[in-house]
Amino acid sequence: MSSKEPPARPRTAARISGIVASLVVVLVMIGTVLIVLPSGTPGRAAVTQIATPYFGQNWRVFAPRITKGNRVLEMRAQWRDENGDLVKSGWVGITAMEQLTGLGNPFPSNIRKSTLNLTNTYLKRYNQLDSAQRERARTTFIEVAGDGFRAIPDAQLIAELGEDDGDVIRYLRIDYMFMRNMTLYATAGFGRDIERVQWRIVTSRPNGFAHRFDDDDYAQYGTSTVTLGWRQSNVRIDDHVVENYRNVIERFDSERMFEEAARVAE
Repeated sequence: MSSKEPPARPRTAARISGIVASLVVVLVMIGTVLIVLPSGTPGRAAVTQIATPYFGQNWRVFAPRITKGNRVLEMRAQWRDENGDLVKSGWVGITAMEQLTGLGNPFPSNIRKSTLNLTNTYLKRYNQLDSAQRERARTTFIEVAGDGFRAIPDAQLIAELGEDDGDVIRYLRIDYMFMRNMTLYATAGFGRDIERVQWRIVTSRPNGFAHRFDDDDYAQYGTSTVTLGWRQSNVRIDDHVVENYRNVIERFDSERMFEEAARVAE
């Protein structure tokens, strides 16, 4: 029995399919190489623009809830010297102090995120204010009273920032809690009767995924600082609470930070 010749069409179809697949692979390889080359490479921008909607990714592929910024809280304080004059300390990095617990520790305490969580809430309420209110918040909340100074009364602050405004009330509440927290840290760290405190929140944002090859680490976003005005420390000092704060400072082995800031005041 004679054998039949296989039809030519399947061979032709397979050959065409192979050629098309090879071309696709070559195009994908060329596009991939162009995309990962440094910025300014000829053809890179055009290929990236075409490919990004279909194959784009960002840092979330490695961590779905990645932190978008490095945020730190810093504070400084004022107290009276032997002559009754106000002296001002240097800045103390509270966040830097907390993060000392994470160095070389695979299971650090969650306290290292304390100020990160606090500043997130503070900035959220601060940013809910309008531009005029934020400008007022960046000035002092202190007024002259007789021969000294005192915190501006709550009713007056509310009237200045926006009476019956829920955003103002929420902001002033957390601002007051920050004043208490910073006063207790300053009292424990400097060992002085603190008269007023001030804090600032510094945020630096590294480059986004699309800018990962930029030479300047902060070319995309830069660093932003929100410095709040001085707040009068009208806190009733409880020695037991101050001792707890002092234990935290010693636990972080960060007495030197307060010592250096106190030397600036001298």
